[in-house]
Amino acid sequence: MDRMNELAGIDLYKLGLLRLVVEFRSFTAAAERAGISQSALSRQIQAIELQLGVSVLDRTTRSVGLTEAGAILLRETEAIPNLLSGALRRIREECGEARKRMSVGFSSELALAHTPGIFHKQSRSRSGAKIEVSQDADVSLFERVRANELDLAIVCEEGKCLDQVEVMHRMEDGFVIITQQGDCLACKGSTRAELRKWAGRQNWILPPESSTTRGLVDGWIRKCGWKVSPGMELGSYDLMIQFVALGMGAAFVPRRALSGFQRKHLIGRVDTPGKFSRSLVAITPRFSKTPEHVKLFLDGILFS
Repeated sequence: MDRMNELAGIDLYKLGLLRLVVEFRSFTAAAERAGISQSALSRQIQAIELQLGVSVLDRTTRSVGLTEAGAILLRETEAIPNLLSGALRRIREECGEARKRMSVGFSSELALAHTPGIFHKQSRSRSGAKIEVSQDADVSLFERVRANELDLAIVCEEGKCLDQVEVMHRMEDGFVIITQQGDCLACKGSTRAELRKWAGRQNWILPPESSTTRGLVDGWIRKCGWKVSPGMELGSYDLMIQFVALGMGAAFVPRRALSGFQRKHLIGRVDTPGKFSRSLVAITPRFSKTPEHVKLFLDGILFS
C-alpha cells in the first residue's frame, strides 16, 4: 500500500509539467503551454517535492533549473511516456484493427550499399507492417531506442552502454583504404616505413570528428604510427568514394560501400598492416517485448 501511495503522488501528468518547466526554464511559459494557471502548476510541482521530501527545482528570480534529485527523476522516468504510448499502440495493432507500424533508425554512418542487406526481405515480408525509417547520428538513435521512441535502430556498437538496450543482431563491417588507382599501385609491396611516409603525403578524407567511426579510424591510425591530417571531413561514404575517384585524396571506407560504385577502375585499395573493422548492432528497447513483425525484420538481415 505504501508503494501505491508513493506512485499515486507522482503521475505522468506531474512529470509532464515538470519537463515543461525545465524545457522553458520558466513557470510562466510552462503554465501557458500547459493551459493552466501558474499557481496550479506550482502546486503540482510542490506535490512532487512533498512526495519525495526533496526539491526538484532550483528557483531563482531569472530562471529555473533542475536539482540533482530532479535530474535523476527525469532521467530515470524518461522512457515511461513512450512505454505507455508503445503499449497502447501494440494493443491497437495486435488486439484491434490498426495496421502494424515499425519505426527503424538507420545510422548516418552507414553507406547506401548497407541498405539492401539490412532491408533485404522487406519487399517480400508478409507482416504488412508500415515501416517508418529515419536517419540520424548514432548517439541520437541510441537515446531514442533507450527511451522507447524507436522500435529498432542500426548503429555502431563502439562506445555504447549496451546494457541499456537489447542487442538483437551483430554485424562485422570491414574497412579498406582507397585512393586513386595510380597512387595505389605505388604502394603495393611497401614497407611499414614507406607506408607511413605515403600516409603523411595524402590529402585524407575522413568521417566527421564527432562520429563513432572517426574515433575508430583515429585509433587505428595511431596504432600504425601514421601522422594523418584530414583535408576534408564528410559524413557520407558514397561521396568519399566519388571524391577519391576524382583524385581528391585517400579515405577509409567500408568494403560494402564499394559494391555499388560503378567506376571501380578509378579506385585502388592500399595494402595496409592489420585489419580494420567496426561492429554494427541492431538494437531494440530493453523494457518492452519485441513485436513479431520487428523480429521478422531482424531475421531478414543478411549481414553477420
